[in-house]
Amino acid sequence: PGKGTDQAVQKAIDRIVEIWQSCRVRYGQGGELLFGAFTAADAFYAPVATRFPTYGVTLPDAAQRYADALLALPAVRDWMAQARRETGFVRIDELYA
Repeated sequence: PGKGTDQAVQKAIDRIVEIWQSCRVRYGQGGELLFGAFTAADAFYAPVATRFPTYGVTLPDAAQRYADALLALPAVRDWMAQARRETGFVRIDELYA
């Protein structure tokens, strides 16, 4: 947590939060995801949502609720469980290891 954070990273986080909040307000009335029900946009943001807790990023309440809903989806939970069982390690992909 906290490693690699600088102004550029914070700007990217702020932009993601802005996108999430905009989609939720404009289109998310039908459920807890960006456009209410699950869409490709949620699949795109699932890996992003996993990084916030990894790096200790504190999200605004609305963004945290979306991330929590996304990470609670059975398919996402299964994907994360499979990743935890992965034993391969590519050092170049693990800059902070």
